[in-house]
Parts: sequence; structure tokens; C-alpha cells
Amino acid sequence: MTTMELNLRKQCFTEFILSMSEEEFTELENYAKTLQQRKVASKSKPYPWTVSEEELTSCVREAREDVLYGRCISDEDLTEEMKKW
Repeated sequence: MTTMELNLRKQCFTEFILSMSEEEFTELENYAKTLQQRKVASKSKPYPWTVSEEELTSCVREAREDVLYGRCISDEDLTEEMKKW
């Protein structure tokens, strides 16, 4: 697309916006804000599996206690258990 075509599209869109009623403009404005928030949120949002340091520490503490008190099974036992699934 050329610069001239892009400028023409922008001009047509501006005229379209100026011809809107207040209600239509408010709806368009809210939609634009929603799109912007999604864009910002997607950039700042951590991966879904990201845990905080506090959560990770808690999980490690719990795992150590499980091993210490024998609340775990061996790899071989787990493999056999999975075959039953």
C-alpha cells in the first residue's frame, strides 16, 4: 500500500468517525480502549505456568517434606502405575 492510499484510508475513516452519533462514537471508543488494553496485557502477562518465588518455595518445601516422610513412590512404581491408566 502506498503512502497516498494509506492517507486516503485515514481521511475516509476520520470522516466516518466525524459522522457518528455520540452513542456510536462512545461504542467505538470503548472498543478501541479494549483492544489497546489487550495489547498491553499480552505484552506484560507472564506465561501461564509462571509461578511467583513464594509459590515455588512453598512447592519445594512441600516436596522435601514428602521425600523426608516417605510420601512418594519410586520411578519404577510410577511407571507401573501409569501402565494401568
